[in-house]
Amino acid sequence: MIWLVMGILVLAVLLFVTQPLYAKMAPQAVQDTELADYLTQIERLEAQIAEGGENTRTLEAAKNDLQRALLASKNKPLGVDTGPSRLLLSSLFVVFSGVVIGLYILLGRPELTQVGALQTLSPPDALNQKMARQGEANLSLEQLVKRLEGRLQKDANTAEGWVLYARSLMSLKRYDEAIIAYNRVVELTDNNSDARVELEQAKIFIAQQSGTASGASGPSVADMEAASQMSEQDRSAMIEDMVEGLSQKLLDNPKDTDGWVRLLRARSVLGQSEQARAEIARMKITFKDEPETITRILFASGWGEEENISPQDCIMNFLEFVCFLHKKRGTL
Repeated sequence: MIWLVMGILVLAVLLFVTQPLYAKMAPQAVQDTELADYLTQIERLEAQIAEGGENTRTLEAAKNDLQRALLASKNKPLGVDTGPSRLLLSSLFVVFSGVVIGLYILLGRPELTQVGALQTLSPPDALNQKMARQGEANLSLEQLVKRLEGRLQKDANTAEGWVLYARSLMSLKRYDEAIIAYNRVVELTDNNSDARVELEQAKIFIAQQSGTASGASGPSVADMEAASQMSEQDRSAMIEDMVEGLSQKLLDNPKDTDGWVRLLRARSVLGQSEQARAEIARMKITFKDEPETITRILFASGWGEEENISPQDCIMNFLEFVCFLHKKRGTL
């Protein structure tokens, strides 16, 4: 950007410097001495005529001749423009400006105007910097979502972040987690109408994708009104029920690896580390003969650091999880 500004300034300076070349030459004025001489002679003749005499007519004729000479001197053509052609000057100006700007584009270093641009990087640092830039450009949507999850864990009260998270989950077809995220948006925005509408639109879209849209034409006015009257405690309970629904599905189908990933991600985002550890233990028991599957689920859900849990901890966590389920169901 700086080179463009400098180019404009250079053009302005060139226009100012070459301005005299476009101006016409100053007109050649009549010599002041010649005019003064004519006027002096005319005054003398007028004085002699006023005195009277025999040669008055001759003096009158001489006076008239001097007056005609004076008029002819005043009407003499002025100096003409002897400067160079305007077209030639304009052409030279345009060519010169174009050559200068072209050379700068080819040979200039506008990046050196940035702060710290002259700092020399060692070859390893330069290579690492280049690889870091390429890595950021090549991040997949899943990697960006994982980054967003980390930010939401640090600051879980930003509605904008949850909206972006929910929409990203919809793009990744992680619908159960997306609905949880949308409910969190509704909670943070105090039942904002736009947030509720987007939540219901997401539900309709998910129903269409699963082939169940025919029986569900969307929420009625009464449903929307009821949702707007929900308290914060009721909304939190609804989110909890949805997460527990994911957990219940895995009790019925424990080999669903994608389901495990969705459940553990939901626990991570909601900050439910205790329940997550218990479910990780249950998952490890389910896939005790498939260590690669365990590792894949842990890292895909962001719980890779949990893979070093000992077998004893797995059993204890599993028992804690069973007790937790019984408490939720009111059977104890």
